[in-house]
Formats: sequence, structure tokens, C-alpha cells
Amino acid sequence: MSPPSRAVRVRPASVDDARSVAEVHVQAWREAYARQLPATVLAGLRVEPRIERWASIIEDDVTDVFVAEVDGRIVGWATAGDGRDDDRPTSRELEGIYVLAAHHGTGAGQLLLDAAIGAGDAYLWMMDDNPRAEAFYLRNGFVRDGLERDQVMAGHPIHIVRLVRHAAVPQWVAVKDAETALLDADVRRDAETVDDLLHPAFVEIGRSGTLWTREQIVGALAAESADSRVTPQTDEWQFRQLSPELVLVTYRLTTPSRISRHSSLWDVGGTAPRLRFHQGTVVPQASAQ
Repeated sequence: MSPPSRAVRVRPASVDDARSVAEVHVQAWREAYARQLPATVLAGLRVEPRIERWASIIEDDVTDVFVAEVDGRIVGWATAGDGRDDDRPTSRELEGIYVLAAHHGTGAGQLLLDAAIGAGDAYLWMMDDNPRAEAFYLRNGFVRDGLERDQVMAGHPIHIVRLVRHAAVPQWVAVKDAETALLDADVRRDAETVDDLLHPAFVEIGRSGTLWTREQIVGALAAESADSRVTPQTDEWQFRQLSPELVLVTYRLTTPSRISRHSSLWDVGGTAPRLRFHQGTVVPQASAQ
């Protein structure tokens, strides 16, 4: 017979939990980031310096801290708050969540996430190239929104990406597909398809400052020659839900000759996204990186 399962209990943390939370913090980092961080960095992590910091976090009125217990021992924790970013996409951020490897698969992580952010809109930052964590977040409705950056973790540079769970996320995917379609050489020459993608009130401000109307853009794109354009590379996608019907998207575009930054306003109030406004600005060579 298999041993009886041990129940996981999740509760708000108290200041008396600070040492145990710090211990889980250090051990979970060593288990979770053995591939991403140097062994010397992980070996140098210490519990003692973190205890006072955790006591302060637990006591403040800014961060909500929850712990998962098994047989009275803390095996995981999660923190959440109103969002630390000026451009936060939602009003709730999952700031951190860790469960000891020995308790993976017990449901502790799910219980912690549910306690910290519930089932509503939320966002989080995750170390890139972290497939196990990303799979967990995907199961809970989170997707990358295109924002990423470099930062330092335990004295070591890492790359992090932002994930968002938002009722509008499916619209963001459709908007990105429509935007990238307009970068494709074959689509651009198809006047009927371009006409469908552009809103009747569409305007564009070109890189030179020229104002283009919808009719002018449809005609100009249809006149492009088959070999005059190489489909560019794009990255640094970001999405903002300005209203239920409007999504602002920004991204960087790279061609063999230049780098430019673009912003587009998409109307998602109909059956498919339609572009209302677009602007592109060339990045000066000295600041292109």
C-alpha cells in the first residue's frame, strides 16, 4: 500500500515564519536555478541575512505573503501586491512563488497561486528559459506580453520576461498576428486583405513625418514590387489595453539597413482587429542597440 498523502495547508504568513520562509527561499533557488545560475552563486546564498528582510516584508502593508505547510513545516511561499511597475498591465502582481522540489506535484504551488492572486487578472516576471515554471503559468492562463529586460539576481546578470493573465490576452494574440501580417510582402501587395485589416478611419505617420491616409497606404503597398522587400525581424513587443475596444502595441523592427520602433492602435471591437493608427520612427545608429 502507498503511504497516505500529506495534506498541504496554505495560510497567510506571520512574522514568526520569517526564518522558515528564508530557508525555503535559499533552498528553492538552489533547486530551481541550478541550470541558470553558477554553482558558486547558489552555494554562496545564505539564510541569515534574509531573515530580517522577510520579517519586514511580512509585517508591511504592501506585500501579501502566503506559506504552504506540510505537517507543520513550511515547504513553499508566495508573495503578491498591487504591482511594482509604473506600466503595470493589471492591478495585481504575483511577485514570487517557490515550492521545495520534494513537494512538486503535491498541489502546493497551485494553492499558493490561488491564495496570492485568486482567479483574476494578474501579471508576473519570470526568468527566461524556465520551461517548468512557464508551463505552470500557462496552465493558469498566463502568456508572455512581449516585455523583457535584463537585471541582476544574486549578483549575476539574468534575463526576465513578463507574463500576463488578462481577459483581453486573446485579443492581443490576434492583434500581433494582424500586425505581423502587414509586414509580410505578399500580404502588403494584396489590396483586398490590407483593406480588411485597416479601419475606415486609419491614418499613418511615416518615418519622415508624412501623414498617409487609408487609401494612400492601400495603393502604395499594392504597388510594391515582389522583390523590393525582405520581411523584417521584430521583437520587444508590448501591449496595452487602453479600453475594451482599443489595444496599443509597440515593437522594434529590424531590417538589413535600419532599426525602427513602431506603435499601432488596433480596434478590437469587431469580429477581427482593424488598424486605426500606425507610426514608425527610425532609431539613430548610435542608440540602435
